[in-house]
Amino acid sequence: MQRLTPAEEQVMLRLWGLQEATVQDIINFYPAPKPAYNTTSTIVRILEKKGYIKHKKKGRGYIYLPKISKVAYREYLAKWLLENYFEGCNQDAINHYNQTKSLDELL
Repeated sequence: MQRLTPAEEQVMLRLWGLQEATVQDIINFYPAPKPAYNTTSTIVRILEKKGYIKHKKKGRGYIYLPKISKVAYREYLAKWLLENYFEGCNQDAINHYNQTKSLDELL
């Protein structure tokens, strides 16, 4: 698994929320201003090439579905953050969140 770009993450968050969707469904799930169709379609194709999503044919178009669950990506991302920003030390991460009180905001 590899980290997603911010744009790819935004598409995946919407697809995870929808469970399955056309490109237009994904766009409709964005707040205004909505991204362009071609931009979103390109990101969807990139995500499919990376193995994050798959498609099934529906009429003349496609329905896209996540291949990687949100939980699996979240676990990967948490591990990546821990390894790259806290040198793999859980206690350093906990101390950071306790000192900044940002963990309180999450709870």
